[in-house]
Amino acid sequence: MAVRKKYKDFKEYMQQNYYNEIFQSVEKFAYANKGRLNFESGHIYEVTYQKLDSIRVTGVTFKEAGNEMLEIRVSVDAEFEIYGNTKYGRESDSATLCFCVFFHAFLENGLHDIGDFKVEEYEKNKYERDRSLSQSLVPYMYEEDVEKHAEAFLHKHFPKALLQPMALPAYDILTAMGMKMYYAPLESNVFGKTYFAEERVKVYTDIIGNETVEIITSPGTMLINPNVYFMYNIGTANNTIIHECVHWDRHRRPFELQKLLEGDCSYITCEIVEKYDGMGEDASAFKWMEWQANQLAPRILMPAEMTKKKLDECLRRLHAENPLTRNAELFEKAVGELAAYFNVSMIAAKIRVEELGFDQAQGIRVFCNGRYLPPFSFPKGTIKKNQSFVIDEKNALFVMFINPTLRELFLEGKIVYANSMICLNMPKYIMLNERGTPILTEYALEHVHECCFIFNRKFNVSDNYSDTFYRRCFLCKDVNSETFIEANYDPENKSNQSKEKRKEELSKIADFSEELAETMGNLPGSFSKTLRAHMKRRNINEEELSYRCNISTVMISNYLNHEDQEKKFASVLALCIGLNLHPIYMEDLIEKAGYSMKKDQAHFFIKFLIWNHPDDTIEEWQRKLDESHINIKLPMRKK
Repeated sequence: MAVRKKYKDFKEYMQQNYYNEIFQSVEKFAYANKGRLNFESGHIYEVTYQKLDSIRVTGVTFKEAGNEMLEIRVSVDAEFEIYGNTKYGRESDSATLCFCVFFHAFLENGLHDIGDFKVEEYEKNKYERDRSLSQSLVPYMYEEDVEKHAEAFLHKHFPKALLQPMALPAYDILTAMGMKMYYAPLESNVFGKTYFAEERVKVYTDIIGNETVEIITSPGTMLINPNVYFMYNIGTANNTIIHECVHWDRHRRPFELQKLLEGDCSYITCEIVEKYDGMGEDASAFKWMEWQANQLAPRILMPAEMTKKKLDECLRRLHAENPLTRNAELFEKAVGELAAYFNVSMIAAKIRVEELGFDQAQGIRVFCNGRYLPPFSFPKGTIKKNQSFVIDEKNALFVMFINPTLRELFLEGKIVYANSMICLNMPKYIMLNERGTPILTEYALEHVHECCFIFNRKFNVSDNYSDTFYRRCFLCKDVNSETFIEANYDPENKSNQSKEKRKEELSKIADFSEELAETMGNLPGSFSKTLRAHMKRRNINEEELSYRCNISTVMISNYLNHEDQEKKFASVLALCIGLNLHPIYMEDLIEKAGYSMKKDQAHFFIKFLIWNHPDDTIEEWQRKLDESHINIKLPMRKK
């Protein structure tokens, strides 16, 4: 048998290597059942003799047979020469019948322990959810059954983890499975390899990776890249180890089949792969194996019932110890404890908890606009899978400008962008921080469903990987402005509609300090006198202000002494930035210079900068203006 020969598939392998055995089995069956076989012929009405001429393997299916054995079903088209009676006498004809040939076999370094061939007339194969295997011998696994498969892995390899919460001893499990682990200098985009055959490789002598030595892998050897954590520094070493253990547990047969057909397949390489969108029947076996390992590893590390039990224990204790602390903060602490307990990353624990039905997890450890947000809460069922309260700054600007309702509300000061959410601008929900920018109140953080708008969005963690892929891996990259795409406001959303209808209740921020209110009340009514008052209050002279806002001392003197001096909009903005004014003072000075916030893109964007970037420099404002294609040129210092 030429095992080194390449075969297109297992059908071709069976055709070329077991033709005689199949032929003889079909021939024997046909002879034993010659009286009842239905040979269709155009003119022979009674078949008196049959002879099998040839067979052709047309299909193969695989099922689990227990004890590591395979049940293999081969579909065969059999060509017969038949003789019989016609109305003109005795004549010959040809006929094709379809048969199924069944046998059991063991697949390891070739096909072994092949049982007797059993033949039946062809009948459509009955799919069995728990026993059927793919054409590549990858076991089927459906998303709704993933928890069941994860528990089956633990039942088989570490049943204690299903009886009480515990950190899974990943190294002990791989050892018990007969595997060996080495740290190795793998490619930069590879975090692990599992070997199914012998191969000469280099491995590190220790985790630091100062020296390497050559070894010959035995089947079940796992190589781990110490320089590349799972998904580019996200996840844990345990996740990678269990990921590779899943391959060894579930995916040995696909590689044995590959060796049988190709003769040179020895390992799985687990890389940073592209997104798994459109995983259909034509998806490669390798993709399916990676998908399964990515699905199962985090669920094995954090079994469903034990994770719920431990989380409940953490929440009860934390609430008892911290009765005055916000629920969202306690939930974030509980998930942090959960991550430490199960020895997984915080983001892995967060997504696992969310998968188990705790919607509140969506309000913790949220990274947006370059920082983590304070944890927030909302009732279960408030938002759907592809909805969010959080929206990055670029998309917030975009959706507020293009939607007429939101644009009007923002320009009228009735909604603000705070904590990476668009919120009703009411003292109950919004306060100003020490920089003068809006942030959510403690009450709002616990009730974002009352005051913050909901957005539909397609959420990608990077240009290359879809949210679905990362969530299934229970991994997530830090989210920045580039990760949120296609965010859009849904005016049909009932929650959003109720917020729109509260226009009359909305008021500009009133919850600012007494000092701020008193200063506003004492400011003069003219631009020149107000500018002088701010300079005096901030103890800034003309020379220093000139340096800060890139406007000449002569022009600043004219602004101070001549109310009718022409005031360019860009110069007024520069004065506000140079004086480092509070947003309320900025809007007041701009209005006294004779400018009102129009509903065009430029004024809309300026208002956003005033309220969300009052501490930025002139250069930072100009960069944001340029990036948004706003044709306003602030005064710049000559180089």
